[in-house]
Amino acid sequence: MTEEASILCVDDDPAVLSALRRTLRHEPYGVVTVSDATAVLERLDRHPVNVVIADERMPRMTGSELLEEVHRRWPWMGLVILTGFPGRNVVIRGLEASVDFLLTKPWDDESLRKTIRRLVLEVDRSRPGSDPPEFDIGGEGG
Repeated sequence: MTEEASILCVDDDPAVLSALRRTLRHEPYGVVTVSDATAVLERLDRHPVNVVIADERMPRMTGSELLEEVHRRWPWMGLVILTGFPGRNVVIRGLEASVDFLLTKPWDDESLRKTIRRLVLEVDRSRPGSDPPEFDIGGEGG
């Protein structure tokens, strides 16, 4: 994981953002929280992150709408929908938005941390400017 790795959490509920900060506070990356989905794209223009976690039900813009636009602009970013109302429609919208994971509220802290760690590592490998992955094709040393 790179030193500059960071996560952006978007939710209109301050209690959820606070809980996410607590859950991720000892992780090896920075955590930024935003309560207004419409401010996220401008913020990402100035400060890209590794992973965006967005609540699905927010005023003015759903998490899947936001993440679809994030994916269009920054296809290498990891994307997670966080929802208290899982169901078929949320899954379909998530697939259409190219999200990597759909997590439900309330979440299991350790599962959330493991999921985000794994996604940060994957994004580090695919981020522009990173070294290409080394492939072991077997043979004498492999």
